[in-house]
Amino acid sequence: MFYFNDFPRFLEEISGYQIIQDSCLHGGASIASLLMEGNGMYPQFKTNTSVIGTYYHNQTIYDYGACTVPQLLLGWDDRLQDPGYAQPNDKNNTSIKNPCRQDGYYLEYAIQKYKKYAPTKHHHLHYTPPPKWDFALINDNTRNPARALTRALALETLERFHVDWFLKTGVTPVFLWTYAYTINSTERRNMTGMDDVANFTSLTYAGYKEYVKLLELYLPEAQKPRIAPVGLAFLTVFEENFDLWETLFHSDHIHASPSGTFLQGCVIYYTLMGRMPDKHIVLRHDMASLWHRARMMQHAWEPENPFPDKETAAYLYRIAERIMVEGHVPKSFIDYQNGEVADEG
Repeated sequence: MFYFNDFPRFLEEISGYQIIQDSCLHGGASIASLLMEGNGMYPQFKTNTSVIGTYYHNQTIYDYGACTVPQLLLGWDDRLQDPGYAQPNDKNNTSIKNPCRQDGYYLEYAIQKYKKYAPTKHHHLHYTPPPKWDFALINDNTRNPARALTRALALETLERFHVDWFLKTGVTPVFLWTYAYTINSTERRNMTGMDDVANFTSLTYAGYKEYVKLLELYLPEAQKPRIAPVGLAFLTVFEENFDLWETLFHSDHIHASPSGTFLQGCVIYYTLMGRMPDKHIVLRHDMASLWHRARMMQHAWEPENPFPDKETAAYLYRIAERIMVEGHVPKSFIDYQNGEVADEG
């Protein structure tokens, strides 16, 4: 949900580069599995626009992001030296690999990049504080917050690992309330057990509310967790313009098209910054230029998605504005109050 259309770099672009970012992304991951497998963007981010430079005996280094979640949040992760760490569960999937496992030069580069953050024997004299991130954007696998067993695993993972990291770094966690998709999606990932788009959206929110409730037990008010209500924005389009809603999706009916990423970006930007992105920056005659630095848009073997035109983008901007500024709630949304979950399907 973040690496399609290179959302991290897209967010930088729509902020006018007021936002800087790093990321640890992995397709199909959950909150729990991302800790075990780490970054999965090798080779997807091995593209011309991803080149950082040439180092280590003229080896090209690409911007894959942080190799693990601890490295991203804390600035170091000594477990990267363990050859058994950050390995994918599905070793037959050749399209999702950790760059620190696949490219020894990148591993060396990543270790050197974060070296100053590593604790030393005399850490009280030499330790440098972790990178100062204001926010950590997090999403679970799209169906996990809505289902009892997967929700419970996410809550356990957040409590056992993330709470301590958040307290150490002072970062504010922000959950991406992901949008619902339909039965037209793949057999492996569809809305089975969710009933319909509105209920899928509503149950997903119920799960993220539980994640926030847990973190609020541990974090100070200054780190009060937030939820970016992208699901509400998509559901509003679903109710008001079904044909356009369908264009918010990639051909797999799960991931976002550039139009979907644009809507997601407007909502997340407001969640972080407390204001809508500047129209002069995000509404352009050449909307494709918002992605001129994208390391990838969709998988190389998949058909390219069209970019939104300026008129469509203006409509989607207005949807985000209604949700974030005016407090619009779609008619079909159900605000569950008792931790309801879906049929496991």
